[in-house]
Amino acid sequence: MKKSIITQKIIAKAFKDLMQSNAYHQISVSDIMQTAKIRRQTFYNYFQNQEELLSWIFENDFAELINDNSDYYGWQNELLLLLRYLDENQIFYQKIFVIDKNFEHFFLIQWENLLDKVIFDQEKKSDYHWSDLEKSFICRYNAAAICAITRESIIRENSLEKLYSQIVNLLLAQIKIFES
Repeated sequence: MKKSIITQKIIAKAFKDLMQSNAYHQISVSDIMQTAKIRRQTFYNYFQNQEELLSWIFENDFAELINDNSDYYGWQNELLLLLRYLDENQIFYQKIFVIDKNFEHFFLIQWENLLDKVIFDQEKKSDYHWSDLEKSFICRYNAAAICAITRESIIRENSLEKLYSQIVNLLLAQIKIFES
């Protein structure tokens, strides 16, 4: 059976909506499917359990934001879209950071992927050729810092979009240092 992305997104949205006002452990598959207005058994056509749904949400949402948009928007707009998305889904991600310790590692990897695109874009615009060690360092260093700052902002319910110009300016300044 071919999996419908639309059905998966409806189920994911219902789950996220329920997470706004309920604790993760209080949400059942029946609750999710009732909110989605889809029969309960359909859930199991797409996901084995709620943990698999959660993983799908992470992978799908971040893939759409980071991987699928970079060719269209460029890294600065992609960063802004990501921060806005996190702002819009702040309560959901607050709860996820508490219940899923693996999410922080996933979150870090997503930041590294975005920063790798920053370097790639910059390399196309300049005569400087980045070594693998330089790319790895700047991506990992900044991803760890940005991950920590955005995680803290999410937990404290601060706006992430307000971090946008600071992150962009910091990255551009660091890139300039490496290229000089």
